[in-house]
Amino acid sequence: MLALLLGATGAGAQQVSNLTGLPSYPNINSAFMDGVVRTDALGRWCAHFSASTGDPLERVESWYRKALLKASETNLEHDSTYAKYVSLNGIKLNLGVDYVAVYKISSQAPTTIDLYRCAPVK
Repeated sequence: MLALLLGATGAGAQQVSNLTGLPSYPNINSAFMDGVVRTDALGRWCAHFSASTGDPLERVESWYRKALLKASETNLEHDSTYAKYVSLNGIKLNLGVDYVAVYKISSQAPTTIDLYRCAPVK
């Protein structure tokens, strides 16, 4: 439903629509937009866009810090949602009920970007 392939962007990568309304990092290698909204750990309904890039984690973190100036930042090592990753390194930027997680699950892994646009719990 939400996933829309728009065409090639070069080197075999396909561009996927980011329907969250949150900013997309400009140099992604692959991306996926969940086809349905899901509830998160707090019971909020969220749309999820996930992408990866070969760019260094620090560069992507810096880009998102500039793109989301009013966001609060936490280290993902202290986030229970990402606790399953033993060698995780990254940040979570909260903007109201929406958030962006930028991380690497190992030093050899690509940088992953998760965008969540959520509705407040009523």
